[in-house]
Formats: sequence, C-alpha cells, structure tokens
Amino acid sequence: MVPLTHRKNQKIFVLGLGLSGNSAIRALEKGGSIVSAWDDDDLVRNNYIESGRNLTNPKDISIEDFNALILSPGIDIKKSLQRDFICDARKKKIPIISDIQLFMDEVSHRGSENKIIMLTGTNGKSTTAMMIYHILKKLGKKVQVGGNIGTRGVLDFDLSNEAITFIIELSSYQIELSPNIKPDIAMLLNISPDHLDRHGSMRKYINIKFDIFKQQDKNDISIISLDSDITSDEIKKRHFKSNLISYRNDVMGESEIAELNFNGEVIKFDIHSQSNACLVSHPSNITACIACLHAMGIDFESYQLHFDSFRGLNHRTEFIQKYKNIQYINDSKATNADATKQALTSYKNIYWILGGKEKYGGISGITGYFSQIKKAYLIGESAVSLGKTLSNSKIDYENCLTLRNAVKKSTDDAEKSRSEVTVLFSPSCASFDQYKNFEERGMEFVAIVRKLVKERNENKQIN
Repeated sequence: MVPLTHRKNQKIFVLGLGLSGNSAIRALEKGGSIVSAWDDDDLVRNNYIESGRNLTNPKDISIEDFNALILSPGIDIKKSLQRDFICDARKKKIPIISDIQLFMDEVSHRGSENKIIMLTGTNGKSTTAMMIYHILKKLGKKVQVGGNIGTRGVLDFDLSNEAITFIIELSSYQIELSPNIKPDIAMLLNISPDHLDRHGSMRKYINIKFDIFKQQDKNDISIISLDSDITSDEIKKRHFKSNLISYRNDVMGESEIAELNFNGEVIKFDIHSQSNACLVSHPSNITACIACLHAMGIDFESYQLHFDSFRGLNHRTEFIQKYKNIQYINDSKATNADATKQALTSYKNIYWILGGKEKYGGISGITGYFSQIKKAYLIGESAVSLGKTLSNSKIDYENCLTLRNAVKKSTDDAEKSRSEVTVLFSPSCASFDQYKNFEERGMEFVAIVRKLVKERNENKQIN
C-alpha cells in the first residue's frame, strides 16, 4: 500500500468503488486525506456500508468543497448517473484524476529513484508487461507490476526507499484520467479500432494513446512499434521531446528478426530461438520487451535464455488440454478482432468459437487470416453480424447461442477429423453481453472443456 502523503489533510471525493477506487480510499486515508466516496451500483454500496464505511451521495454536496475527484476509469461520463457532478467538477477546475495519477504524484512528491515503465496499446499490453517483469525478476532486479492487469492496482505497490522498477499497464481510460504522467520509459505497442463507443472517434482514441508520451523530456525514452500501420503513420507526424526507439519485426528465411532503431542506429536480434515465447505470445511482444530492456541498458545475451521459461498469461492462447486429436486453446482475452489475429496465425485446422458484444468493425478486418478455419461456432449477441462476415468469406458456421453448446458441437465436429486439430476459443468480442469480464468467460470455457472431456473419457471406458 502506498500512503498518499502528498494529499495529506485534503478533502478528496472518490467516485466508483471497484479495484482502483477502493485502493485509492485506503491509500488516501493512510496518507492523511479526508475521503468521501460513492458508487451508483446498489450492491456495491450495500457491501461498502456493511463493511462499516459511510457513503456520501454527490447530490448532497458541492464539489467545490473538495480538492480533487478520483474517478474510476470504468465510468463513462456520458452515461454516468453522476454526469452533472463530474461536469461541474470540470467546470470549476477541480482535478479529475485516476489512481495512476495519484501514484505518480506521490513518487514525484517523495523524490524517489524508482524507474517507471508504462505501456499501452490496443493489444498485447498484459503479455508484454508480464514478459518484461519475468525477465527482470530472472535477472535479480527489484520489480513490481500492476495497473490495468490482474488484481493489483498501482496504489497496492510497495513504495519503499530502495530503488524499484515499476511496470504499469495503462488502458486508454486510465491515460485519459492521468494528464501529468511522466514515465522514464513509455511504450506504445499498437493501435487498432477499440473503445470507440466510449471515446467517440478513432482520432480521439489515437490521441489519448499518444498522451502517454506527452510529459516526457530529453531524459526519458519513448518506444513505439512500426508494425502497426496507425502508429507507423503517426510517428512521422509527431514531435517527441524524449529519446525515441522504434521497433518492428521482420522475417529472414526461417528466422524471426527483432529490429530496433535508436537515434538512427539500427540493431537486429534473431529471436527465432525463443520458440516457447513465440508459442505463448506474438513475436512483436518479444521485440517490445527487447526494446524496453535495451532502453534500460541490459544486454540481450544476458537474458535471452529467460524467454524460454516465460509461460504466458491465463486466457491468452492458453493451452487447456488434449483430447484424442484435439487441443483446446483458451484465448478469452481476445476481446477484439486484432487480438484474435495472433491465434489464427498460430494454429492449424481450427474449429473457432467466437462471439459476444461486438466491437467496431467486427471481424471484417481479419478475413485474410481465415485460411486455417474449418468451421466457426457463434455465441452471444453478435452472432448474426459475425455470421454475415463468415458467410461472405465462405466459412461454414453454426449459431450455438451459448458457450456450452459451442464447445460440444465443435468437439463433435473436430473428433471426425483425421488430422490434429484445434478448438480455439478466441471471441473477438467483449464479454459483457453474457459475462462479467473476459476472465469469467475464460474460466467457464475451461470448466466446460474439462467436464466434457472427463465425461467422454468415462463413457469410453464404460463402453
């Protein structure tokens, strides 16, 4: 826990009592702030009250009485019941910030020698963050990871006096609420259409992502991928006050090449030998990791063997088990089409389960990667729309409605093949039509698969 001493004796209002909101309350109170809080969800409020805490309805107070408004990044201001309250804070120039900004302000206040690495992008953030964390730990470095990843918020870090490297994954929502972040190393992995219902336009989404570099200066390093068309185009239009490292991936024969460009010097690394890491992540994640470690002055030779022990993330091209000729892959974290692209290029003879709450553009942008799909199985509210794209691409599909039906039907079809095949659950959609989040969705897939395989193995023994 990070006591937020820079806000001592200040009155702070926290709106939204999820992970970031609750950790902000604890950190603010530990630092001596006077905190008021609210959440629009009845169940969340009841749980908060039952824990012995008091709530303050925004309708009963004036925002002018507070020094700052801490807003949960999950709150869409346009749709919030507290829209007037938030807009009033903005009108009266009350800072509206996130837990990320609170953490960075505390680091600045203490003048600590910690190194801050922040990374963002539409896809690959969590995998890259955990890969960097994994290698730094293997090298014996003091390192912590958090932010928009797992269940650890940045205010749950241990901000001690010793030098620590903090790796912080940021969503566009968090960047938007963190106007004064200044990381030592800032990374932008890629940009493709996402969250446009929240941000309103692709241009605004792009600008928010690039805001991760906004406060950097000549002492900092910016790392940007050239493999994404949007980032490659944007980098030509923008001026950076920091030192810039661009990177891209290339193929030379059977070798996968990671190429960095740092101050005009081109440096190449052969990452073909990192075969295990390539199975659980995209090669561009490996190259991003190499770029970050290069920015830290760490030689490739000192850590390249550690890629082999990286096991990837739960719900991201995660191998579940084998049954007969079928391997089951859980890629529930693929909440948009661009994220699914990696999986479609990693496996052969694919029986693809997809669907949910459709994102902008659906799966139309990845039709060029359908060559290994044997059949698709649709779930959720986007089934009709996704079915049209599949039909136009001459892909056989079936509307299964639920994940349980999709697993059963895909297994039935896959069993008939004489080849080694993959049942791939890579939804290409958000989970919110049927599930609380992609983790819950992924866990249900795993449970369904294991139960189905167990039952079929038992039936086989009986027969």
